Amino acid sequence: MRSAAPTGETTVLPGTRASCALLTVLTILMAWPSPPPLLGVLVRAGYFGLLAWFFMRTTAESPALQGQPMRLVRGGFLVLTLGFGLSAAIQIAGLEMVHPAVTYLCATCERGAMFLLGTTLVSYGLMLWLPQVLLSHRLLGEHNARQSGALKQAESARSMLEHRLVEADRRGMLGELAATIAHDLRNPLTIVQGTAESLCRRPRSQQEIADHTAVIRRNIDKADRTIQALIDLAKPRRQEPSKVAAHELFGEVADLLRVEAKRRHTTLQVAVPHAGLHLVTDRTLLAQALLNLVLNAIQAGRSDGGKVRLHARAVHLGGRSLLALAIDDDGTGPPPEIQRSTFPPFFTTKPEGTGLGLSSCRRIADELGGALRLYPRQRGGARALLLLPQDHDSPATAPNADGRLACASTSC
Repeated sequence: MRSAAPTGETTVLPGTRASCALLTVLTILMAWPSPPPLLGVLVRAGYFGLLAWFFMRTTAESPALQGQPMRLVRGGFLVLTLGFGLSAAIQIAGLEMVHPAVTYLCATCERGAMFLLGTTLVSYGLMLWLPQVLLSHRLLGEHNARQSGALKQAESARSMLEHRLVEADRRGMLGELAATIAHDLRNPLTIVQGTAESLCRRPRSQQEIADHTAVIRRNIDKADRTIQALIDLAKPRRQEPSKVAAHELFGEVADLLRVEAKRRHTTLQVAVPHAGLHLVTDRTLLAQALLNLVLNAIQAGRSDGGKVRLHARAVHLGGRSLLALAIDDDGTGPPPEIQRSTFPPFFTTKPEGTGLGLSSCRRIADELGGALRLYPRQRGGARALLLLPQDHDSPATAPNADGRLACASTSC
């Protein structure tokens, strides 16, 4: 199959360049002031023969040119070729001196009836071809106008579709935002509800009432901060990094969830090797992420005496000092959809869950320059690993560090 030539090149018609080169050479030879007699005769015959060959081959390979005008052009050049060829044959054979009729025949071929017939046929063909060219240009213009109209309609439709997609994406973002806010409000309300139920279950001492009331007050304050964050949503949140000790933060989260853990018959264990483990980060954001992760672990653990263990360890990855905060449970382990770093929004295994807890925690980890991973434990259950830089300005993960993160998760 013949490959199509690029648009705008003369190779669209086969043999065009070679024919133009030969035609140029023949034209120069014909313009030679005093050529040898036989050379002039042969050049004229070759000139019109080249034109006849070019148009015959071109129209044979181009169906669009196979019409009456091109047949007349081919016929005209063929008549001219035959006329000059016959004249050249007579002169080469030396027959023009044999009889006056032969001399008249040569004159007829070169300047007389045959020459006029060939020229007239070529002219007829070109005259008939011009209306077809004009018609083609008119049809092409109408086609371009229709295509331009269709293109404008398509552009308008695409613009409307993009607008609808933007609106749909905006609604989706608003829906996800609303679900996230609902999730962040549900956690403290759940703790308040559990604490209030525990407080009303039996008579309490003044100290127990004070402790329960303090838990309720702290969670109400947290819900109020969530509502305030929604009010201040238009303002970019500015982090407030401070030095945070791991054992203090774990103890604070454990105190907030102690009643909920007791209600679910779950034991909370805080295991921090020493008080020197600390990091510089936003305490409020980190506490929110840990609260979500520990509450998820309590809800995912066994209901008949389960254990949730909070522990921390300093690790080094890529020459950076990092702090690995791990939360272990003894439940059924994470499903494949949310293992490692893939936490799709709205995916949940809990009947009344929103599916935004881990997604929210991952977002917070990203904001703090860290990383969140979820691994199945060999002894059963899951381990949530929050890896954060001890220095606020240092990123937590190095390229291709996921394998080393897994090692850190199994050894911390």
